[in-house]
Amino acid sequence: MFPNHPHPAACLALPFLLGIVLTHAHEMAQGTPADTAAIPAIAATSAIAGDSLPGLVAQALKNNRRIKAAEFQVKSLHSSPGHTWYLEPPQVGVEFYQAPVKSFPNPIKDQMEIDYSVQQSFPFPGKTASRIEAEHKHAEMSESGLEALKRRVVREVKTDYYELYLLDRRMEINGQNQALMNRLLEIARRQYEVGMGRQADILRAQTELTHLKTDSITLVQSRKAMEGMLNALVDRKTAQAIPVTDSLVPADVDWSLDQIRPILESGHPDLKAMKASIQMREAEGAMARKEYWPDFIVGGSYKDMLAMPAGTHGGELQDYWSVAVSMNVPVALWSLPKYKAGVVQSKANLGQAEEEYADMRNMVLARAQQALLKAQSSKELAHLSKAVLVPQARQALESTLSAYQGGKSEFMTLLDAYRMSLMAKENTEMALMQLLSSQAELEEAIGFSLEEIRDRLSQGANVR
Repeated sequence: MFPNHPHPAACLALPFLLGIVLTHAHEMAQGTPADTAAIPAIAATSAIAGDSLPGLVAQALKNNRRIKAAEFQVKSLHSSPGHTWYLEPPQVGVEFYQAPVKSFPNPIKDQMEIDYSVQQSFPFPGKTASRIEAEHKHAEMSESGLEALKRRVVREVKTDYYELYLLDRRMEINGQNQALMNRLLEIARRQYEVGMGRQADILRAQTELTHLKTDSITLVQSRKAMEGMLNALVDRKTAQAIPVTDSLVPADVDWSLDQIRPILESGHPDLKAMKASIQMREAEGAMARKEYWPDFIVGGSYKDMLAMPAGTHGGELQDYWSVAVSMNVPVALWSLPKYKAGVVQSKANLGQAEEEYADMRNMVLARAQQALLKAQSSKELAHLSKAVLVPQARQALESTLSAYQGGKSEFMTLLDAYRMSLMAKENTEMALMQLLSSQAELEEAIGFSLEEIRDRLSQGANVR
C-alpha cells in the first residue's frame, strides 16, 4: 500500500528533479548532448574529423574496381584493329614448275622453271572508312557507358555516406535518450519511495532503457556494415573507420522538368550511348551498301627459266614477268542475295537502335521526373519534421512530465510522450537523409551534378 501523502523531503526534491529533466529535454530537442559519456565514441569523433564527401567521391572515381574494369574495356575497344586503316596481308608464293615424275619427291630436281608470285587485295574506296566509323561509334558507346557507371558509383558513395550520417545521428540521439531514461528511472524510483508512483513504472523505465541499449548495439553493427560497403566502393580495407561530418546542408533544388529537359537530352550518358549506337548502325548500313561494289586484286609474277637438258627444247629460254589485275563480282546472281540480306539487316539494326533511343529517352525523362518529385517531397517532409513535429513533441513531453511529477498523469503516458519525441527527432534526421539521397539520385538521373546543372541553367542550358 502507498502512503496517502508524500513525504516532505520528496516534496522538496520534486521541483529540483523536474528542473533537471525539463532542462535535459530542452537540450535534447536543441541537439545538445546532455551526457556525452552516453554517446558512442564514433558519433563524437565525427564532429572532430571526418572524411569529406568530395574526397570519398574522388577516391571512388580513381580506385573503384568496376570503373577500372570499364576503363580497360574502353581502352580495349579503342585499341581494336577495326580503328586502324589496314589492308589484308598479301599472298606470296613460289611454284616449282614441271618437275619430272622421276625426281619425286624432290621438287627442285630437273624442273623447267621456278615461278615467284605476289598479289594484294584492295577494298573498294569508302569501305574501310565506313568500317572505321562504325568502330569509332562502338567505342563512343563504351565511353558513355563508363560515364554512366561513374555517375552510378558517385550516387552509391553519396547514399552510403548519408546512411552513415543518419546512423551517427541515431546513435547520438540514442545516447541522449539513455541519459534521459536514466533520469526518468530515478524519478520513478523517487515517486515510488514517496508513494506517488508504482513499482511497475520503475520496471517500464528499466525495460525502455534496455531497449535503448539493445538499439545502440544494433546501430553500431549497422554502421560497421555500412562502412564496409563504402570502403568497398573506394577500394579500401573493409574494417577501416569512416567518421563523417556532423552537419549536412542540402542544396536548394527548385527546378522543373521542362527546365532541365535540354540538359538531360543533350548530356545524359545513356542517351549519348544510344545516339552513338544509331550512328554506328548508320555506318554499318553504309558499309553494307558498299559491299555491292567490287574489291580489286593486283598481282605480279616472275618466271625463272632454268637450263633445259640437251635435246629437250629447240632454243634458249628467257626469264619473264607478268602483272594481273582482277576483281570480285558481288552482283553475280549466286552472290547477290548475301549482300542484299546484309543491307536489309543493317536497316533493321538501325530501326532497332532508333526505337531503343526513343525508349531510353522516355525512361530517362521519367526517372528524372520521379527524382525531382522525390527531392521536392523530401524537402517538404524535412521542413515539416524540423519546424513542426519536433517542437510539438518536445512540448508534449515537457507537459506530460510536469503532469507526472504532480501526480496527474500515468507513467505510461509519459513513456508515450517520450517515444513520440524520440520518433520525431529520428524522423527529422531520416527526412534529411532521404532528401540528400534523393538529390544524389537526381544527379544520376540527369547525368550532371547539381552544381553543373545550376551552371548550365544560368548559361541558358545550351549544352552540346
